[in-house]
Amino acid sequence: MSSAGNKKGDIRVIGISGCTIRPEKLQMICSCPHAAAADRLWQALEKAAESCNIQTLPKQIPITPVNEMISRVREARATGPVAILASGDPLFYGIGTRLLKEFPPYRLHFHPALSAVQMACAKFKRSWEQARIISIHGRDMDLLPFRLLTTPMTFLFTDGKNTPAAVARALLHHLHAADAHKAIQGIRLHVAENMECPGERSGCYTLEQAASMDFSPLNITLVEVPAELIASRGTGLTESDISHINGMITKDEIRAVTLHRLKLAPGQVLWDVGAGSGAIAIEAARLWHDLAAFAIEMRQERLEVIKENLRRLGILNLLPIHGTAPDALSGLPKPDRVFIGGSGGNLREIIKHCAMKMDRGSIMVANAILKQTASEAPAILEAEGFHLNITRVHAERPTDSIGQGDWQALNTITVIQGIKKG
Repeated sequence: MSSAGNKKGDIRVIGISGCTIRPEKLQMICSCPHAAAADRLWQALEKAAESCNIQTLPKQIPITPVNEMISRVREARATGPVAILASGDPLFYGIGTRLLKEFPPYRLHFHPALSAVQMACAKFKRSWEQARIISIHGRDMDLLPFRLLTTPMTFLFTDGKNTPAAVARALLHHLHAADAHKAIQGIRLHVAENMECPGERSGCYTLEQAASMDFSPLNITLVEVPAELIASRGTGLTESDISHINGMITKDEIRAVTLHRLKLAPGQVLWDVGAGSGAIAIEAARLWHDLAAFAIEMRQERLEVIKENLRRLGILNLLPIHGTAPDALSGLPKPDRVFIGGSGGNLREIIKHCAMKMDRGSIMVANAILKQTASEAPAILEAEGFHLNITRVHAERPTDSIGQGDWQALNTITVIQGIKKG
């Protein structure tokens, strides 16, 4: 056995695949006076020691609560090297990251095993080179569907609350709200349970199947979205690409300026208030696959047009919301960006409601055709603590195909950007 990690004060972080501890790792663990391990891995240690006729085991330190475990490991280092048992690779969504923050790196010696993702891919017969990997341990799942539905393969480390069934139900709720029936039928959950342990099981399920099933807490889940359901990334949609009613659409030139002023980034939440055809939110969601976009529209016929656009363009990270703002905004995730395309006469109330929800540095953009709106919006934004940037956009298009004839002016739009002050 290597001498690495044999000194007093050293910590051996030992990865275990499944429920089997190999002889070389068993020897490494049992040469330590203390070992930290969860009950499942401690039972595997006892079984391995019994099969090898080892009578004396280290003194167990419970792995949770983690803060208490860290404290006890600090004390135990005075008696000799300490072993910490972990599932799979400790540096892959494991305890290793926390240990590197708590102890000097030269005192830590990592001995990884196969990760759960590696073992699951072998069972699912999937390459994981392009897969996204997310831990949802103890995390809010409100925005999870927006992330899962824009990537062909996403592995999830689940927990006792955020189970594969809970993930399936969250996806179904999101997709039903968007009338995305093709996605409901096409998405699959692959779940590997108790890998290399008693009760091992793996299977592939539809969302509806998985939503009503019970799964072992020891699992890893792969959400697989068919590539044809995922929109191509980028900008440049035209008015002819987006269905609309009676010309109710933000024109291409104005949309470009508006998106620039919104200064979007991955992982943000966008509210498109008075969405009309949904053009701003649609292009934003297409541009940033990690964006969680909400299109709020009070007229049912326009909402149906938004849903039609989502289905036709393959956009799954945008949720249409029927209702009148600001009432319809209640219960939505806190926005990082807000675009106001229409207010239904509630401009002041909408800006005040959004301002209350937004953090420092968040951005609100309002587009105004009417002079009254162009005058009122900046005053309201400034009163609510926003720094202003105002642009008036004039755009013209030629009446012929080569720009040699007359030019037709579009409506002049005032684009008002507000950046929330601290």
